[in-house]
Amino acid sequence: MATFDTPAVDADEAVEALRGLAHASRVLTDPGDTYRVLGSLSAALASLQQSLDQLADWHDRNTDYAATDDGDRQAGRRDAVAASEYLRDAAGRVQQAHGALNEAFNHNGRIAWQPPATPAHRDDGRRQPGRLAPASAFGTDTAPSRSTDPLGR
Repeated sequence: MATFDTPAVDADEAVEALRGLAHASRVLTDPGDTYRVLGSLSAALASLQQSLDQLADWHDRNTDYAATDDGDRQAGRRDAVAASEYLRDAAGRVQQAHGALNEAFNHNGRIAWQPPATPAHRDDGRRQPGRLAPASAFGTDTAPSRSTDPLGR
């Protein structure tokens, strides 16, 4: 469960949640779940971008405290600035991915998933046997009469 105040713990939980999703999304049993998953991933990318921007800001604010393991403050400052630049670059790339994901989400939202269609003809060209309609309230067969036309007309 998210702590909302312990970034390292929440980052670890995000990794586990995304790992679980990567495993679970190999097989979707309900096509409608794609809409929900894409929406959640869109929100996750927006949060990821925000986190990357905030980490870049943190590095910018704290460059004066940066040093290498051997105490070189100048090199530490360069590394802090470089980390900030790479974080902003990553945030921009996530923003691009977010845009592409939103396009997929929009297209997916216009799909009315249907059960697989039953082919009208077999591979060998012969007509598939049709299903009979259920009997009407009067007990007579309401299925359309079968034509002998090879094209099914």
